[in-house]
Amino acid sequence: MDRRLFIKLLSQSALVSYGLLACPYLGWAKSAFDYALEGQELIQQKNFAEAIKALKESTRIDPNSDWSYGLLGRAHLGLGQKAEAVAAFREAVRLNPLDTYSRMMIEIVTQKPLPKLEKKKKPVSPLEQEAYSEEALMKSELKAEEGLEYQVKRVVIDAGHGGFDSGAVGKSGLKEKDVTLDLSLKLHEKLKADGKVKSFLTRTGDYYVPLSDRTATANQHQADLLISVHINANENKTPHGSETYFCSEKASSSEAEKVAALENSVIKFDEPYKKKAGYIDIEEILLKFEQQLYWNESGKFATTFQERFKKWLPLKSRGVHSANFYVLRMAKMPSILLETGFISNANDEEMLKKPAFREKIVNAIARGLA
Repeated sequence: MDRRLFIKLLSQSALVSYGLLACPYLGWAKSAFDYALEGQELIQQKNFAEAIKALKESTRIDPNSDWSYGLLGRAHLGLGQKAEAVAAFREAVRLNPLDTYSRMMIEIVTQKPLPKLEKKKKPVSPLEQEAYSEEALMKSELKAEEGLEYQVKRVVIDAGHGGFDSGAVGKSGLKEKDVTLDLSLKLHEKLKADGKVKSFLTRTGDYYVPLSDRTATANQHQADLLISVHINANENKTPHGSETYFCSEKASSSEAEKVAALENSVIKFDEPYKKKAGYIDIEEILLKFEQQLYWNESGKFATTFQERFKKWLPLKSRGVHSANFYVLRMAKMPSILLETGFISNANDEEMLKKPAFREKIVNAIARGLA
């Protein structure tokens, strides 16, 4: 059964609760979904061996659950069983070709030789052959040592701030919202012209987009990466240069915490999400389990990206940091936030005014994705 059908059926049940999905005392048998959730919890506890047992039972009961196979791949990977993990991820992709996470994991794991997995040969269906062909194509397009952890094919570009939210304002009156929009539009056009990465924008003009809607756009487009473009500011006019951030529960430093607080300050303008009484958001529960994985991948991506980015950008590299950015928090893919210069620094502000310098920033970001 498809994961979304599971969720739909589960959400219609008034007897489901977050901690109790089966009722043994009523004589109910465990379902495939029960075993899958049990496996998911065991993965979070790093009890991978027991997770594999539960997830194999889930796939036995329902061999058509791409979600269960995706979890099984994660459990095998936790034990270092790469061949078994790839086999499970492949099955997840075969069942659901739109499973971006499993595709990503196949790419990451198969960059190194895998031990042979002994199994009985069976005829390959046309759908399986198509999935294998797509995987081979993705692997052939991966770069060598200089490449990122996985290939980015779909990116959502978020121009920070907009409308009534001007963002930081420089001494000369330069507004962050105007610079980020110009950079994002130029990056979108460059990627479109290059033809290697399909890009989408969260805003195309000077208007405000709630932070939650920006993340929702990336999720809806099933992007491989979300890039939120910003310009930094500080009460101290001395700091200058570029930084790359990724999301984490706890900030990597007090300075990173201040940056996140500044970027999150407009959350008060977002419309509060109100749940109906008794409503259980299963998608939110599932995302909480997957969130840490996305954040971990974001950290790896941010480190590699900043190393490439700084080679082409004539700005001091201030490294990679992390904090709890609301615009990145609910992204269902790796996500980063770029601070391309300090608008509070006179030299950075003067450079950011120049179209030629903005082109250099755009080219550096594009090269960072290559």
